Amino acid sequence: TTQHKNMNQTRMSRLSYKFALAATLLSQSTATGNSMFSTAPDDLEMKSTTRLTKPLPLAVGEVSNTFHTLDIPPGPIAVYEFKADIVEIDPDTNEIIPVPLNEAYLHHHVVGSNHKSYEHMKDSHSPMKPEGMFKGVGFGAGTESRGTPQKFYYPFAFTTEPDEDTWIANVHVINTREMTTSQAGHCLECPCTSEDVLDGLTVNYTPRGWTGCNDFVLQVLNNDACHAETYKGGLRCCEHGEYCLERSALPENGPISTFYLRYTITYSELRPENRALRLAACCDATGDLDRHGNIEYDVPQCDDPVNNPEECIYELTTVQMLHSVGNNGAFGVLPGDKEGGGTSVDVVYTVGHMHRGGIEIEIADEETGEVICLSKPTYGKDQDVVGKEKDYIVSMSTCTFNPPRKMRTSDLVRVTARYDSTKPHTGVMSLFYIAAADPVDDMAVGLNVLGAALTTEAGVIEETSTSESLKIAFVSIGLIAICVLAVKKFGRKDGYSRIEAVNVTV
Repeated sequence: TTQHKNMNQTRMSRLSYKFALAATLLSQSTATGNSMFSTAPDDLEMKSTTRLTKPLPLAVGEVSNTFHTLDIPPGPIAVYEFKADIVEIDPDTNEIIPVPLNEAYLHHHVVGSNHKSYEHMKDSHSPMKPEGMFKGVGFGAGTESRGTPQKFYYPFAFTTEPDEDTWIANVHVINTREMTTSQAGHCLECPCTSEDVLDGLTVNYTPRGWTGCNDFVLQVLNNDACHAETYKGGLRCCEHGEYCLERSALPENGPISTFYLRYTITYSELRPENRALRLAACCDATGDLDRHGNIEYDVPQCDDPVNNPEECIYELTTVQMLHSVGNNGAFGVLPGDKEGGGTSVDVVYTVGHMHRGGIEIEIADEETGEVICLSKPTYGKDQDVVGKEKDYIVSMSTCTFNPPRKMRTSDLVRVTARYDSTKPHTGVMSLFYIAAADPVDDMAVGLNVLGAALTTEAGVIEETSTSESLKIAFVSIGLIAICVLAVKKFGRKDGYSRIEAVNVTV
């Protein structure tokens, strides 16, 4: 009938439009290296929410190292930014007040999810991800958190599931309020005290193994943090409820301070164009190709810090795989990936994590020597000024790759960390956090839209006559040919430009 014919023409027009859209997307993708993804659409509605964890009441010198439930907006959402700091609440005004780092030392926070859909990732490693956490989400940032929000550009984001409305966080805070500068500086390195049990085999009977250090750190440097019998300070002597100094050195009736981790996320509703980020297993300067790493190590004092301070640099370097074997649950596999050759990934964001005394940490392509990212700390210069605390790391420089850096999980990278060794340090860290996504193949950009069109219009194709079906087929073949010509003309551009972050001025 005429009505049926008009309906078919309308549907044919829709289908032709979607084929054309696929061709346009494909040609744009190949011509610009997927740069079309770097600009958020005008109708993208960004929202933000700020919330607090449960209270952390601490005496002077006391440690809190606990897990918290973080309420987040109901999923599915795409999270583009995460930032956190330590605050307290004024009892008289209920005002939320940021706490200086020299009063509440944020050793680290690690954010993740235990949603059932991520259970297959429970054995997938990422730096500092606690045992039992399925998916790593937030990086293990410490004092730099306030000045270094973790931020990603559209369409890359950490995404959530439809019924996911909570994350979990391991929050490690030390109360150094009312301490002298010297006491606080010693306390934040978590020295072992007389209350810690060191029996030569374990520290406080901890089940943590002593096999994380690579051979260079373990045998050549003979680093104290790699052996139970020489362990002097660090995470193992900084567990929940412990004190960072001998109690005799602390006020007998010191005040109880109640702190909170304040976290803010910037997000939007999940869109089909969003590309989910995951954390790579790399990098820890104490690990190697076979070991993830020990997380921490000690920096011994140099031989002559007074007369030759310029020579007082403690350097640690190692080679690791971007995302080691056995961790493939975090990333998918594209057609064409060779067995044993790793999985293709798009690296979007990297940032280093260091403790006080850190100079810089870098990752480089082991094959070419190209520096992928150099991350440096910025130290505060003003005592008691929030965000500028003197001699504390208040930010870390970051690297954002737009378009993404094309890599494979099997790529080897060299991690190099440098610390100032004019003074000794215990329990320092040299970690790199790498956020990456499964790649979108250039051809797949168009074919995904094409597939959506065929699915949406499946009923139309069934209803059309033989001649109309042939028309659709010829139009399809013609548009696909245009796509192929576009690919040949523009080629595939895998190049990238690293955006060097500028350190926060303090």
